[in-house]
Amino acid sequence: MKNEIVLWGIAKGETEAWKEQVLYTKATNMNDIDKVRAIAAKDGWHSFRVSVIDLSQEPNFKECIN
Repeated sequence: MKNEIVLWGIAKGETEAWKEQVLYTKATNMNDIDKVRAIAAKDGWHSFRVSVIDLSQEPNFKECIN
């Protein structure tokens, strides 16, 4: 099973959740995420979110629409 770990965050001065941006996609474990999150926080990024995508599963776009 191959997973991709993605770190999302909101830039300094922004408050709207829809302005969230991808900050890092090449993480292989949560230690990588923690390092990038610490660096981003020093630059003012906030409201971090981590998503894990299972690349062994085919996407089901019909489920997204329903």
